[in-house]
Amino acid sequence: MLPFLFFVIVYYFVKVIFNQFTKTSVDLSFNYFLASFVYYRGYSSQPLWFLAVLMLLMLMYPLFRYLCGSKFRMAAFLLFCCVIYFIDTDLESPWNVFYILELHHYLVYFFFGIFFFRFKWYNYLSNKIALPILLLLYITGYACSVPLFTSLTGILLMCSICLHIDRYVPTLFSSFRDYIFPIYLMSWLFQTFVELILWKQLCNSESLFLVFYAVNLLSGLFIPVLICKVIERCPIRLVRLFFGLQ
Repeated sequence: MLPFLFFVIVYYFVKVIFNQFTKTSVDLSFNYFLASFVYYRGYSSQPLWFLAVLMLLMLMYPLFRYLCGSKFRMAAFLLFCCVIYFIDTDLESPWNVFYILELHHYLVYFFFGIFFFRFKWYNYLSNKIALPILLLLYITGYACSVPLFTSLTGILLMCSICLHIDRYVPTLFSSFRDYIFPIYLMSWLFQTFVELILWKQLCNSESLFLVFYAVNLLSGLFIPVLICKVIERCPIRLVRLFFGLQ
């Protein structure tokens, strides 16, 4: 909750400062500012919808605890999540506060993660035969246009790839892998600056596109990491929590 509240405020005032450069302008009004905490589409807080959904999912913790007491309950609920995933909702509805009308589209992934760790599927994904099987399943799902199946097998495939990488090159992503959440929170700010200010306003040369693409990617990864390194030294825990750090 704390990173969500903090970065909704940060995103709003950053977009106000750079309003003339942004793709979607923001209103300098108290009503717009308050609305950006509960609505996201078309607001400065749009990239933070994930945190609102995550907070709602975490409120279901007692239910998840209950479900984890029985394999049958877990399997039945996962099937239920898969069924409601296909329900269409109106994202422009005024009832879509905290992105609640999209909750069922992400509940299946959240509970799939609980399912994954509850039954220790990672023990199977490190097997060499798992990689080609999952790749085949992913390609099949993609070719047959089954989005949910493709996404779930894709998640398992990426987990399997990471487990195999960890076996041979365990330090490959060590420079940023401990800061994935803060990177999610802050990368948009720096990548937007590279794209809309450095690229569009100061350079705008197609010959340097790949250079700025690399700068965009690296700034989104490593500037948040540098900020985290500084914030981690702060003795005030509340400040660290604002940035998604312990």
